[in-house]
Amino acid sequence: MIVERLVREQLRAMGCERFDLGIRRVAGEMILREGQGAIEIEGAIKWLRHENGKGAHIYIRPAGTHSLSLIDDLNADAIERMKAEGFEPAVVVETSPNNFQAWLNHGQVLEATMSTRAAKRLVERFGGDPSSADWRHFGRLAGFTNPKPERELPSGMRPFTRLRSAKGRVYSQAAEFLARISKNEQDQCETVKDKQTHRRRREGVEIKTLKEFHDDAIYAGDLHRADMAWAKHAASCGMTLEQIRDGLLNGRDLRKKGNRKRQIEYVMRTTEKALRNL
Repeated sequence: MIVERLVREQLRAMGCERFDLGIRRVAGEMILREGQGAIEIEGAIKWLRHENGKGAHIYIRPAGTHSLSLIDDLNADAIERMKAEGFEPAVVVETSPNNFQAWLNHGQVLEATMSTRAAKRLVERFGGDPSSADWRHFGRLAGFTNPKPERELPSGMRPFTRLRSAKGRVYSQAAEFLARISKNEQDQCETVKDKQTHRRRREGVEIKTLKEFHDDAIYAGDLHRADMAWAKHAASCGMTLEQIRDGLLNGRDLRKKGNRKRQIEYVMRTTEKALRNL
């Protein structure tokens, strides 16, 4: 069947071992099936079509950290410019007439912060929706309709999500693009660190340990709040993302958060929020 073929081609071109499926129903309920293999997703197509027929949106994203960036809400001219400048998409999905999503393959798995930064740089360069530029954003799965009311066709029908390209290749400028981002990030971190180190020396600020926050009665044993407070404190004292991340990973038993992947995701969320607040 056509839907099965389109789904198979899109998943193959995205090149991930596992995916997260998102099914958002009309009432707003989001059904999330995490860590699905291609075979499992293909086996769920009949159910997905049933949900889609009732007005649900059918979404896909890589599970865990990955090598892809999604750029949403592009027009055909932007897609052509990406190709001309060496940013050839691995996957192009037309979500409604002349409205596209592009998945770019960086050729290497990126940690969450780097992945989000790459997505934002791509949106700045080629356009698209800035609110979709992060490491965990969902894209649409080809072969299903787009139920957004504003995308309804003049005929009153919903447009099908079409797979326009599924080459799966790493884009030509990947190595140079990532190197530039890493260099900019390093320069910014060094500048911030120098300023904060100077301020700490001037003010005599001492970095407290994570255990001191855990033992502080103000948090009443809520280690999640204590973790966040320590991360903000550490960031304000000039510790880097990697140092804060390692401090949280090694500072207490995180097994209640789930497997190692979920522990790392918790630590990254906490660290990134602390740095954003800073």
